[in-house]
Amino acid sequence: MLTFPAASVRMVVTLAVAVLGCQSRTAPTPSGAGLRIPDQEARDFTLTETSEGRKNWTLWASYAAMYNDRNLVDAQTVRIEFFDDKGKRYSTLTANQGLVDQRTNNLEARGNVRILTETGVSMETDSLRWLNRVQRIVSQAFVRVTRNRDVVTGYGFESSPNLDNFHIQREVRAEVREEVKDGDRSRP
Repeated sequence: MLTFPAASVRMVVTLAVAVLGCQSRTAPTPSGAGLRIPDQEARDFTLTETSEGRKNWTLWASYAAMYNDRNLVDAQTVRIEFFDDKGKRYSTLTANQGLVDQRTNNLEARGNVRILTETGVSMETDSLRWLNRVQRIVSQAFVRVTRNRDVVTGYGFESSPNLDNFHIQREVRAEVREEVKDGDRSRP
């Protein structure tokens, strides 16, 4: 039978505790980014961006984690409403996740991203970014824009948040359909 002196056992246990205690405290995030444990967490989170007393956008999330050293808010199950210069809402964005850079108020939306305007235009993608300084939405991912019965798809999207004028850079496909008038069912 092997025996170890008590001092050796204590030294091994002390060393093991010291090594395990010095490991970095990280928590997995839904995005897989492996960010540090949040400085603050909130449920039913709301963040509003204003300019000269005018509301530009409001973000709601079921959960948000704030990382002070990165000036980052990682929000889950998000809805963002964009407002015009008269304070009227003109579009709503929904996504599984939203990342907010608190220095610039740039946003990144990920997972089942959808924008719906008050005029009924919709845009769907896996991810997009809101560039706050220039008030533009951009995405390099595949996008699908639907207006009435017309559908445009492609990659390299850029637009204002009202989706009135948008640009798609590559692999653009469009399906344009005439409106069906009452009683005229001969057209698709």
